[in-house]
Amino acid sequence: ATVSMLVDYDTNIQDESKEANLERATSLIAKIPTIVAYWDRIRKDLPVIEPSKDLGHAANFLYMLTGKKPDPDIAKDFDICLVLHAEHSFNASTFAAREVASTRAHMYASIAAAIGALSGELHGGANVKVMLALKEIGSIDNVEGWVKAKFDAGERVMGMGHAVYKTDDPRAKVLREMSKRLAIKLNVSWYEMTKKLEDISKDEMMKRKGVEIFANVDLYSASVYYMMGINLELNTPIFAIARIAGWTAHVIEEKFAEAQPKPMLYRPAATYVGRYCGPMGCEYTPISKRKD
Repeated sequence: ATVSMLVDYDTNIQDESKEANLERATSLIAKIPTIVAYWDRIRKDLPVIEPSKDLGHAANFLYMLTGKKPDPDIAKDFDICLVLHAEHSFNASTFAAREVASTRAHMYASIAAAIGALSGELHGGANVKVMLALKEIGSIDNVEGWVKAKFDAGERVMGMGHAVYKTDDPRAKVLREMSKRLAIKLNVSWYEMTKKLEDISKDEMMKRKGVEIFANVDLYSASVYYMMGINLELNTPIFAIARIAGWTAHVIEEKFAEAQPKPMLYRPAATYVGRYCGPMGCEYTPISKRKD
């Protein structure tokens, strides 16, 4: 909703030149972290903190969130997290952004669509579920029993497996080492619990189904953000803070036909595969015979 409202502050909204869209992209990349930080503080009845000219993009967000200039190492790690989440091909939110852009709607409409797609639990929010699982497990001694119970129940272990990667997610490799480093620095067990969850999940998948499964980007980003002192409710907004760079780049590419010879409206085809009446069945009941 906030992104949609930004249209009212764009005095040049009718200008659809590439230069104007690049300016909008830069503006959105700068504004979204400020909006998220302000929202978090306002809902806690805390005064908002304006960004500091002395800090970079990542460090400024942490500063606006807490009111304290972050540890340089934490700020550097958070910057790496933003880079790792900035772009990842045609995922659901990126497709939503490009589809809206293909209609030649303005940049804000495309980004609002992307954020809407990200809000779904199958796209954004997975690392929140990972951290909630770790907190539910409680200690490293409980990991194995918890994972096996999930497999017994046919339930998914969040943070494991990916729709595209059938090998190690390269982003997870970086976050795994970051989680380990932060856990040592803070003397907490979140990394050890996460690593054991990963190892047991891989073992169980191989034993039960004979296939390999690997950690995805959400498994270790969960503990990384938590150890940085970031509230779980902010994990998905932080995803948007990072991905705004990728979304806006995709929108610009789509708008200016750099991905195809000429502008083209997205119009996916649908194949009818047979009669379907839903859970209520196909029988029609006249209004006069329907129950109140």
